Amino acid sequence: MNVILITGMPGSGKTLFANVLKEKGFYIISMGDVLRKRYEKDAKIGERMMDFAKRIREIYGDGVVARLSMEEITPNMGRVAFEGVRSLAEVDEFKRLGSPIIIAIHSPPSIRYERMMARMRSDDSKSVSDLRRRDLDEIKLGIGGVIALADYMIINDSTIDEFKKRAEEVILRIIK
Repeated sequence: MNVILITGMPGSGKTLFANVLKEKGFYIISMGDVLRKRYEKDAKIGERMMDFAKRIREIYGDGVVARLSMEEITPNMGRVAFEGVRSLAEVDEFKRLGSPIIIAIHSPPSIRYERMMARMRSDDSKSVSDLRRRDLDEIKLGIGGVIALADYMIINDSTIDEFKKRAEEVILRIIK
């Protein structure tokens, strides 16, 4: 099984990269979607998703979201990418599947904040100060270590077409 782990700060372009992988025949498992399903079922009333994520990690360990995400794998998936890896503990969990390749997507904070304010996903922060706080929460979870150990880094600071071009170049190197 070919396994790709996609990491990056919120709003960096992880989903866009995942969509390019999907076009190349990869199955995509969004760790955020896996966590959202669990959140809808088990969150305390009024609990923020980030607080829920911290709480289940305290209870079940730092690799819990990776373990829940791996439950989504089916036997017919030859190439799979996990979008939203947040910690080295999650990377270690994914190593049970083989030798995953880590791809980090990077965008400057100002660009990421602009994107998130425009998309307004249910778990997105509503102000720049909240977005900065979310960044710090992500860093505390350990995302910086995953980004630092990435096999490939794609900078997403231009147009969608330019980013897709950069993404395809990296994907071609991986699947050869």
